[in-house]
Amino acid sequence: MKANKFIVKALIACALIAPVMVSCSDSDKAAPLYEIVVNPQLPTGYVIDSQEIKFTEINTGNVTTVTSLNNLELPAGIYNIEATALVSETDNRAAASGQKTMRAIAQDVVITETTRTITLDWFFYNPDNSLVISEIYLGSLNATGKGLLYDSHITIYNNTDETIYADGLAICEGTLNNSTSYPDLTPAPEERFLVGTVYVIPGNGTQYPIEPGKSIKIVDQAIEWSADVAGAQDYRDADFEWYDEVTIGTVRDTDNPDVPNLNKWYSYSATIWILSQQANRSYAIARIPEGVTAESFLNDYKCSYTYYFTFTEKYLTRDNQYYIPLDWIIDGVNLCPASTQEFLCLPPAIDISYKSINDDPQSASDRAYRMFVRREAGKSAAGNIILQDTDDSAKDFKIVNINTKEELN
Repeated sequence: MKANKFIVKALIACALIAPVMVSCSDSDKAAPLYEIVVNPQLPTGYVIDSQEIKFTEINTGNVTTVTSLNNLELPAGIYNIEATALVSETDNRAAASGQKTMRAIAQDVVITETTRTITLDWFFYNPDNSLVISEIYLGSLNATGKGLLYDSHITIYNNTDETIYADGLAICEGTLNNSTSYPDLTPAPEERFLVGTVYVIPGNGTQYPIEPGKSIKIVDQAIEWSADVAGAQDYRDADFEWYDEVTIGTVRDTDNPDVPNLNKWYSYSATIWILSQQANRSYAIARIPEGVTAESFLNDYKCSYTYYFTFTEKYLTRDNQYYIPLDWIIDGVNLCPASTQEFLCLPPAIDISYKSINDDPQSASDRAYRMFVRREAGKSAAGNIILQDTDDSAKDFKIVNINTKEELN
């Protein structure tokens, strides 16, 4: 973190006299103004390009909004402060990532003749992403110790101060493997998100609210895994589960009748779908436009893709594939171990980087119990936690042991 000082000044015509508020008149004397030193706590490597800071004096309701912070003052009072800024990175990634939005919120800040320093803790904020993926968990170690259980989940968080409905929200996994190279891929990832699965939350539009600062948990199987395997999860309180009705082979899914099922629009798997146990896929949540049904999606969003396969030195074409338009996507995350990363299924407009579960996981035990968790950025004016969302998963996520809550990286 680094701190820079700048001076805040504003002219307020009406004096604040505590505990009695007096209306302005020609005979009133102007309240004394004080130079205010503000310490902006910015992440290292970022600079502010533009900003807007609003000071609201609680007792009078007077609001002072500034965009330039040079040679300004404030009268004594108790202030709530809300600020937004556009910032840029100072390293070489700036050209690719562009500007990011940051916010700062401070409440009940007292300014007097002798107390004139304010600290603003800036945090990243994406105003377009009302819902974000806050957790991805791939599974606990199974009883043999050689693989992962299917006690996996995805958590979706309401990153706003307003109720948002989950009805019609799609949970998608990318078709392409981020540990594989796809030279000359056509169409390019910047044009569409190739998807191998599309599961949609049911509802009539207002059936499944997500309250401000709350989340919903979507699991593979909403059962008590911990009853059979120590260290596994208990998902009986999940909000939704994805259920695959299987009639071929020997693998069967488990359906908890007390937990609503997602509507299965498409899955590449002929049996059951599980989250990537190698942690090398991309995931997204998308808002399906009104009027698009499962049938029309399978008809209208079918495609092919082509890439150069270096092993055979020939171009390969995959037909009967499906895609999600990028403007449907609310949030997305690229995952891949650092040692195997070759590709990113989601384009930079959605996620400029990727998060690694482990630099070089050699076995299931290197991936078990590790959960992708979005970092906290700050609190909203209503007191709700805001999760960091810079469209840069390497910075936005941390890896946490799901049982001990220890941060691993």
